[in-house]
Formats: sequence, structure tokens, C-alpha cells
Amino acid sequence: MVSIVSDLAKSTLEKLINATIEESRYICCFTCITDDFEKEKENLKAKKETWEEYARVATRRGDNIRKDVTHWQKQAKELIEEDTKMKVKCFFGWCPNCIWQYSRGKELESKTEKIKKLMECNFENVGITRDVPDIEYHSSQNYVSFKSRKLKFEELFNALKDDNNYMIGLQGMGGIGKTTLAKEVGKELKKSKCFNQVIDTTISNSPYIKRIQDEIAGPLGLSFENCTESERARKLMGRLTNADKILLILDDVWGNISFGEIGIPFKDNHNNCKILVTTRYIRACNEIGCEKIIQLDILPEEEGWILFQKYAGLSDNSSKSILYKGRKISKECKGLPIAIEIIASSLKGTLPLEEWDLALKSLQKSMHVHYDDESLRKIYTCLKYSYDNMKDQTTKKLFLLCSMFREDEEISEELLVRLAKGATLIEKIDDDDSYDECGKKVIVAKYKLIDSCLLLNCKSGRVKMHDLVREMALWIVNEEIVAVNTSKKNEMTMVEKGKDIKYLLCEGKISDLFSSKFDGSKLDILIVNMNDHGPVEVPNSFFENIPGLQVLILSNNRYKRAILSLPQSIQLLTNIKSLYLKQFSLGDISILGNLQTLETVEFVKCGMDELPREIGKLVKLKLLKLNYCRFERSNVFEVIKSYSSLEELHLVTTYDNKIFKDCHLELPNYQRFCIGEHFRDIYPEWFLRNSLDVDNAMEIFSEETLKNLVQKAEILRLRGPIGVWKNLIPDIIFPEDESTNNLMEIALEDNSELTCLIDNNDSLVQSALSRLVTLELEGMKNLKEICNGPLPSEFLKNLETFHLNDCIHLQGALFKSKISLCNLKTLSIRSCPMLTSLFELSTTQSLLSLETLHIMSCEQLKSIIRDENKWKDSGEEIVDTHNNNKSTISIFPNLTTLYVYECRLLHFVLPVTQKIPKLESITIRNCDGLKYLFGRYQHEHEEEDLHQELKDVIFTSLKYVYLDNLPNFVDIFQKCDESFCSLKKSTSKDETKGKIESKSRKYKVLHWTHKYKSKWRTTKIPYDSKDQLQDSSLSMVNEAHANDVIAQYMRVELENMSLNDTSKILFTLQNVTELHINRCT
Repeated sequence: MVSIVSDLAKSTLEKLINATIEESRYICCFTCITDDFEKEKENLKAKKETWEEYARVATRRGDNIRKDVTHWQKQAKELIEEDTKMKVKCFFGWCPNCIWQYSRGKELESKTEKIKKLMECNFENVGITRDVPDIEYHSSQNYVSFKSRKLKFEELFNALKDDNNYMIGLQGMGGIGKTTLAKEVGKELKKSKCFNQVIDTTISNSPYIKRIQDEIAGPLGLSFENCTESERARKLMGRLTNADKILLILDDVWGNISFGEIGIPFKDNHNNCKILVTTRYIRACNEIGCEKIIQLDILPEEEGWILFQKYAGLSDNSSKSILYKGRKISKECKGLPIAIEIIASSLKGTLPLEEWDLALKSLQKSMHVHYDDESLRKIYTCLKYSYDNMKDQTTKKLFLLCSMFREDEEISEELLVRLAKGATLIEKIDDDDSYDECGKKVIVAKYKLIDSCLLLNCKSGRVKMHDLVREMALWIVNEEIVAVNTSKKNEMTMVEKGKDIKYLLCEGKISDLFSSKFDGSKLDILIVNMNDHGPVEVPNSFFENIPGLQVLILSNNRYKRAILSLPQSIQLLTNIKSLYLKQFSLGDISILGNLQTLETVEFVKCGMDELPREIGKLVKLKLLKLNYCRFERSNVFEVIKSYSSLEELHLVTTYDNKIFKDCHLELPNYQRFCIGEHFRDIYPEWFLRNSLDVDNAMEIFSEETLKNLVQKAEILRLRGPIGVWKNLIPDIIFPEDESTNNLMEIALEDNSELTCLIDNNDSLVQSALSRLVTLELEGMKNLKEICNGPLPSEFLKNLETFHLNDCIHLQGALFKSKISLCNLKTLSIRSCPMLTSLFELSTTQSLLSLETLHIMSCEQLKSIIRDENKWKDSGEEIVDTHNNNKSTISIFPNLTTLYVYECRLLHFVLPVTQKIPKLESITIRNCDGLKYLFGRYQHEHEEEDLHQELKDVIFTSLKYVYLDNLPNFVDIFQKCDESFCSLKKSTSKDETKGKIESKSRKYKVLHWTHKYKSKWRTTKIPYDSKDQLQDSSLSMVNEAHANDVIAQYMRVELENMSLNDTSKILFTLQNVTELHINRCT
């Protein structure tokens, strides 16, 4: 028995001793544990920085960062911020605190294991491709929440929230505001989290299934790559029914929709997917099975008048006579928003009362129409006023011409010009008028129509018609303009019955058009967008039926070229002026040389043996386009030079097309040209601009030809050498020539000859580059300055974008004297090591539009802004904007992004300004000499003035601040009063209390993680806002809460910096939420 007790005691004692030894390790080996933690922490830092770089690249690419990556970064940040330097001792600091060491050692060992687990994590990708924006993409700027609309808004909102409803119909006449209301309700439903996604698409009278599928799939992140038509529908339906709450807005529905063909789920399997339909017809709602139909009525008279005043620009201060007439006109608009918008906009800015009288009388006139619907008669009467009010016949004809295109189809400027010129729609034109002058008249007419709201402005200079306005135009022309799908028999029957068709647009199989029998005796324009398989052989009888045709456009929508054979009967087109062929393999087309009235010949993506010499016989030919064409024999330029009457040349090739290779061309001096090797459709809106975009221009053109092209160019993009010229002006473009102001875009790359853009040492250049919008200079090895000598008047006054990259000899100041850059929005400078400053202080006062400023790898840059009044021969001097007045200079009022990287001599970034109100992001990295972000703070007023000063907060929009590797950084401001920062040093008595009382004032409270005299501090910033919590205390914060940030929207990161006396580092920030300080000493 004694032996058992002895053995048991011995075993227990042994376990206790081992446990004690194991636990004492945290005290005895505390230094080793700490060192192990620091070692692992350094490895974690390196990995975290690597993943952060991957994340930044993904963000620039437009991707969303994965949540597991964000969670990993958060865990890593918390471990990296762990401070192991602080020691707790006892006996007045003579002995270590063993209890604290034991607890701390155990904690550090546990965190070391956590770091090891984090180091084992690897992510294949950090970014996830961001989906196309859905309903939130649409602006609410023109939405007016009238009382009558609020009731419909709520009814529609509640109907879509109701789980018993699958499909809701919103019905009303055209132009009444159905689309606008549907989108606003959709945005509110998403904002209220009733739906995960709200997606809208336009169905129209002739639904295009693929476009509808693509518009729905885009916001869902769904790809149809390598899918057949049936697979597209099944894949889309599967995505719409995967349990996400999705609202589809099907806009402008005209009848029953084939949901299965599109991929929209049906009522019995919708699974949280709901449908909102907008339509003009109750019949359409009933056909597709809407559970509830909400009818949208016209506006009440008073609401219509409010809307009219908005679009007409009227107010209570307007003339009483005009207000009286305006109210009567508004009443005649019958409460239809689209009519009110169009008519009121046409009267905006019109002061003579007689104009308002004419508008009223025109609206009050009744007219015979071919519709029995009284409401349509009223609407078209209203809309027709804007048409009748146009006095320019070119504008009226162009408006009617636009109605031949399909609903919602966007029409390019180029096509409008071709059609208008070919069909002789341009008023007051002589045979001697150049093609360029004709084009300008069409563009002027287009903008008149946009101003009258009869055409809607789209991207890239394109336009489209509101469908109601289009119907009104078709009503005016009375079946003279027809657009049909050749596969629909009812539409082709309408063509065959037509006797007065002047403009005809056909989509579908061209063979169906060839086989139809229609009266083409009055046909002026024929546009065919075909999708036939196999060769296309035009029968002789086809051209015999349309002898008066003036414009022929044949476009193959298939990816593969179709073989096209033109019959001998094409010679019967004795009035044809414009011919356009796209995506065809052409055989012998020398017969085109017999069409003596041709003025425009365009081949796009066509293949042919050679360019026919017979076309040179066309004495009236003014425009030739050969874009992305292939020629078996390279006789192109030899033939082009023989076209003596040519005024305009469009010649764009692909990367692998060698027609430009080593040809040293000598071309005539064309009025207009668009010549490039791979334009990639960069300038669809600038087709009327003279454009030159080539590599190694001296290998393509003769010196004289290149000089002529550059002198006339408006868009100039050249890569590689351009001869021995040292500047653009005066070596290439003569100072006294008007062409000094032609250029709108310049992009020069890898040129080692140019030393400046303008050499004005002799002051001969009086005006230059005043229309320039974009300037890009890259790899200009010998470029020393932008302008040598005095700056010409209006120099760069319209410049919006300026990019400088790898200009290693660009010296001194970017601009050496005052210059007005009032339109500059983006300035990016990279790898310009000899640049010492950018702007004079006086120049900054003109930079009212600057939004983005990027400066990278400019080793000699000493100041971004220099004071010309203090400039000395001995070197650059930092701008000192200090003064004793309360007035301040507002620099960069629209700046949103500031990025500075590797500018090692920069002392501070910008001189202090009271306001940079729109600045959202500040990133400063690897600037060894930087001490301050902003120069000396210029307000040194009494305490009583402080509260008033801070009403104008310095940064009201700032969301992100990132400071990295600034070893000499001292403070945000060169000088900052403690009263401004509201940080008062506490005494030991104050510390005992834990709180300091001060005057009652509203504060932003910001806790920040920098140790000041071994204590964690809280900075409180006075802020004038009724919404802020009133708190007058300045409290101590313990270590556990050192990372707390009490505010609203912003993140601040400080890394790898030396912070000296950081009691003044925090400045007035309205929106700060996170503050990160890493590796700062």
C-alpha cells in the first residue's frame, strides 16, 4: 500500500515538475519566443505586401477583390501590428514582471502559430471579374417626383414586392414616362434589398434575341462563349432561376414575347425572378400574362406646367407675357412628358414673344391624320410643331431620313453624311462644293435636331430617335420610307404594295428581296443588311427595277466574306452617287468604272484581286474608302494616285496587312484623309477629322507627302522616326500657316530627333496648338522642352489630357512661364528624371478643371509648383504661400486623385490651400526627401477665430490616404497650430483623471496607433456639424482599442515611415474610418 502511494506521488510530482518547466519556458525563453514571432512576422509582411500588389493590379483591371483574400489581409494586418517592444517591469523598473512575461510569451507563441498557418495559405487569383452595372447605371437627373407619379411609384413598388405577383405590366401611351418610372422603382427596390439585381433591356417592336440575351447576361456575369442559340437560352434561364432575387425590366414590349427563346423563366418555375413589363398596349400585358396591370396617365395640367418651366428655363422672374403664353402652350401639350420636353426645349432661350405666339398657333391647328385614335392625333400634332418650326430644309430632310432605321438603332455621323450627300438632301449645294463642306452641313443639321430633342445624342457622335418621334416622322412621310425584315411576309407584302417608296431598309435574306416584286421606280436609297449563307448573285432584273437609285449599301453581317457577283445591269444605275460594300469577296468589279455619276465608293472588309484602274475614270469621284481590305496584288497606291478628282481618302489596314511596307508614297494633297495601320475604331466620332496613325512614317511616305499630311492632320499618332526634323513647328508646320492650330490630338512615341514641339526662339510663332485636346509623348529620348522660347498665345488652352512618359532629357520646369491650362483634366508624368518642377504658381490659378495628377519616377523633381517671384539662379525654391491674411488661394478645386511615386527630392507635395474640396485619394510612395504633404500652414489666428476657420474643412471628400516609405516625413503640414489640431498635452494629473475638460464643441474623434511618450493618444478634431455628437473630452485609449476609428467613410494607411512629433500629424478629415500605421518609427 505504501509503495502504491509512493509511486502515485512520484508520478504526480514528475508531471507537476514537467508542467512547471514547460510553463516556465514562457518566462525563461521570453526573448526567444519574441524573436521567433518577429521573424515570422517579417515573413508575413513580405507576403502581405505581395498580395496587396496583386490586389492593386486586380483593382486597376476593374476586378473585385475576393472576400477570403480580404479576410486574410485583415488577419495578417492584425498580427503585423502586434508590438513586441513594450516591456512591463516591477520594483521601479529594476526587475522584469514575471507574470506579465508569462502571459505575453504564451500569447506571442500562439500568434506565431497563427502566422505560420497564414503563410501556408495561397490564392490562385485575388480578383473576381466585375459584372456589368445593372439598373444603377441609369441617372435620376431628369426624374421629377410629382404627386401623381408618387402614387404610381408606390403602387408599382408594392406590387413588385408582393410574393403573389410574378409579372407586372406598366402601360401607357408612348412618351408618357413608363421607362423612367420603371427604372426609378427598380433602383429603389434594389436599394431596399428587395432584389439582389435589377436588370433592364429594351424589347421593341422587332425583338433582337441575341441583343436582349446579352443585355440581361452582362450584369449577371454570364458568358455565352461557344454556345448555340438554344444553349444560350437554357443557360440564361438557369442563371435567372438559381435562387437569387432578380427583377427583369422588359421595356417597350409590343406584343407576346417568346420567353423560352430568350431564356426568361415562366411563372411556374421563376424561383424568385420577377418581370416588369412596360408597354403601350393593354393587349400586350394580357397576352404575356401579367397578374397586375398599372396604367400610367398623362400629367395633370399643373404638373405639366412645372415640367414645361423646367425644360423651357422659365422662372418667376421671367416675362409675364412669356409665362402666360408658356402656360397656354403647356396646356396644348396635353400632359405628355415627351411632348412637353420637346416643345419646351425648342423654346428655351427664345425671347421674342412672336416665337411663342407662332408655337401656340401651330399647336392649336387641327390637321388631317390617318389615325382614328384621337390621342395619337394630339400627340403627333404636338411633336410635329418642332418639325414644322425648322426652316432649314436639309435639317427637315435629314430628320425624315433617320426614321428609316429601326427603333433604338444608333446612327453614325458618317452614315448620315453618306446618305444625305448621295440622296441630294443637302440644301444650297453647288457642284463645286467639296465633300468636306457637304459633310459639315450635315453635322450642323444633326446638332439642330439634337437641340430640338428630335434626335437623341448617343456615344461616339451617334444619334437615335425616340420611338414616338420616329412614328411621327413615318406618319409625315406617309409610306415613302419603309424598313422591313425580308423573312416576314406581312412586311414584304407592304413593300410589294407600295407605289411611292423612296427609302428602303431591308434586313434578313437578300434572296427574299431579289425574289419579291415591288415598284422601285421612285427608290432613291436602298440599304440591305443581309445574313445569307453562301454566294450572292444579283439578278439582272433587280437593278432594272430601280434605275433611279442614288445610294446603294450592301452589308454582309456574317463573319465570313460572301462572294458577290454584280450583273451587267448595274450600269443602268445612271443616277447612283454612293456605293458601299462590306464583307464581300469581289470578283471583277471593273464594271464600276461605267457608273460615271459615282461620287463615293466604299469597300470595308472586302477582298479583291486588285483595285480596278477603271475606277480612275470616274471623274466625279470625291471619296474613296478602303478600310480593312485585302488585295492580292499591291497596286493600291499606284491606282489611287490616278484618281485625279479624289478629295477624301480613308485607308485603314490591319496589323498583318503589308500594303504600307517600304512604299515611300507620294500622295496628292487631299482635303480630308483618314490613314492608319490599325485604328481599332478609336475615332468613330471623328471620321470628319484628318487622321494619321502609323508606325515608321518615313518608310511609308515620301518626305513631302508626310509633311503635307502632318500639316493638315487633326489627329496625329506617330510611332518611330519621322525624319530629321527637330520640332513640329516651324520645321514641319510653318508659323504663319493656319494649320498651326489644326491639331486636336498628338501622340508621338519612340522618336529620337525631336527636341521640342515648338521652337519659338525667334518669336515667330504667334499662335499654336490652341485646339489641342490630347497630348501624349512617350520615349522621346531627346525632347528637352515642350516649347523653346516664348509661349504662343492661346497655347494648349483646350488641352484636357497630357501624358508624358520616358522623356529622359526633358529639363527644368515643364512650363517655364505662365500658361493657361483651364481645361486640363488629367496630367500624368512618368520617368522624366531631369524634370525639376511642373507649374508656376500663377499657372495653378488656371487649373480649375484638373481632376487627376500622377507623377512617377521623376528623380530631380524638387517642386510641383514653384513661385516665379522667388525663382533664383542657384536652384529651385519651395513655394511659400504664407501670408498674414485670412484670404487663401484655392488650388486644384476639382482635383480628385493625387499620386506621387519615387520623387526623392520633393520636399513637400503642394503648397497649403484652404480647400481642395473634391480630393478623394492621396497616395505618396518612396519619396525619400518628403517632409510634409503640404507647405507651411498659413492660418495663425487667435483661438476665437479657429471655429470659424474650420467651417471650410480642408478635405471634405477624402476617402483614401496611403503614405509609404517616407523616411524623413515630419507632418502633414509644415506648420500647424496646436489649437487647430485640438490636441492638448496632458499632465500626470490629467492622466489620473483620464479626461480633460474643454469648451463645449462638436468633434470628430480619431484614435490612432502611434505611441507618444509610451501612451496611446486620441486626437479630436473640431467639426462644425449639427449631426455630430457633442463630446468635449480628450481621453486616453488603452492598447486594446488602439486601432479604433470613430468616423464614417475613409481609410488612411501609413507605412515604413519615420514620424516625428506626431501630435500634429492628423488634420481636418470629415470622413475617416480606418487608420493604418505600419513599420513607422
